Amino acid sequence: MEINKEMIEEAAKKIAGDMTTVRELKGITDAEMEAVYSLGFNFYQTGNIENAEKVFKFLVLFDHFNPKYWIGMGAVLQVKKQYQGAITAYAYASFLDIHDPKPQYHAAECYLALSDRPNALSALAALEQFAPADTERGREYRAKAEALKKIIDGEK
Repeated sequence: MEINKEMIEEAAKKIAGDMTTVRELKGITDAEMEAVYSLGFNFYQTGNIENAEKVFKFLVLFDHFNPKYWIGMGAVLQVKKQYQGAITAYAYASFLDIHDPKPQYHAAECYLALSDRPNALSALAALEQFAPADTERGREYRAKAEALKKIIDGEK
């Protein structure tokens, strides 16, 4: 049986449709979560990685269905050179939004940092398969993926 993007999207909808987040159970609003995200993003941008990590851990615990939070967690772990953890966070983000090329691209970077060229190329192939070619973000990350593939090909 061949797995295609429609099957992945349908599975994600089924899983997400039947679950509740801690955020919902605690009555935390989207605006409150966004304020916490802004705090974590600011910590990350200013190099306060330890506090950024605490904030993103909170975010993914309280709303594990938001891919933006998983990307933030992945970015923090990538900066800390905890590449396997970052890859896992990026994988969650990608599962939640298969059409966002950002987590796939950064997972490829992490695989390269681990000298795992085959998985880096696989992440880039997934990016090329699922990233929309008709959006600016899709085109931006497709171009980044091409540049990264050239680096990988040069390292063989």
